[in-house]
Amino acid sequence: MSAGKRKPAKKNRFVESEAVRRERRRRRRRTFLFGTGLFCLAAVCSALCVLSYAWLTQTPLFKARFVIVSGNRTVSHGEVLDTADIRSGDNIFGINLDVARTRLSAHPWIDTASVIREFPNRIIIRVTEHTPVAVAEIGHPYLINSRGEIFEKGGKAFAGLPVFKNLKRGSLPLSGHEPSGGNGPVEREIKEIIPLLGRLTQKGGRFVMTGAIADPDTGLRLLTEGATQTIDLGFGHYDKKIKRVNELFALLEKKVNLTAVAAIDVSDPNSVVIKPAKS
Repeated sequence: MSAGKRKPAKKNRFVESEAVRRERRRRRRRTFLFGTGLFCLAAVCSALCVLSYAWLTQTPLFKARFVIVSGNRTVSHGEVLDTADIRSGDNIFGINLDVARTRLSAHPWIDTASVIREFPNRIIIRVTEHTPVAVAEIGHPYLINSRGEIFEKGGKAFAGLPVFKNLKRGSLPLSGHEPSGGNGPVEREIKEIIPLLGRLTQKGGRFVMTGAIADPDTGLRLLTEGATQTIDLGFGHYDKKIKRVNELFALLEKKVNLTAVAAIDVSDPNSVVIKPAKS
């Protein structure tokens, strides 16, 4: 090899060619333009949604001409509307149905509520009220619903309901509140007897219940009208025990005068104890 002849230069594989660099720049531009286009499209869609919502909630085409309320008995039509904060003439799409439903459910007399918009100009409100079945004396008289929950203060208008006496604060759960987890003996016994109250308080029944005493040691004692003033039921199995009492009354009606019986004890459903009235 001659001294003046050069060796060929080696190609550097780490140096990109101009064509590769141009292709990389093109891909970056395409990615940038695509992202910018998506952003612009999203912005346009958002603006359209905002404008559409503004139009829906403000146009007079969807004003509520009819606000229909059903299911209310104690709560007046106007009170339902005031509680839900809904008026005739409100735009049906401008009403927050969830908020209205929550406001209604917070009313002490309303158990459940639904609020529905009906195209093009109706709002339909359906409520279910609590049904008072008894009164709990806990410092003040409180109404008890069919689930054994306290939901409102009682008054003279509910004087005909049976009264559970000697109860302590916290003995029964409050409607609309999470259970406390206490579920003590008094609460369990009252919840079991609650479904039977309708039968006990009917005038056509064997006796008429006017109240009850719930004792954590001895169970339930019913206070009744007439000569037979008390019926001790003890704990549990109330359906069976009430049937025994009715059978006993039917038998006594045939054999003796009912005024001769002052008290009945069916704490043990297999053993009935009768206390005669003082002569």
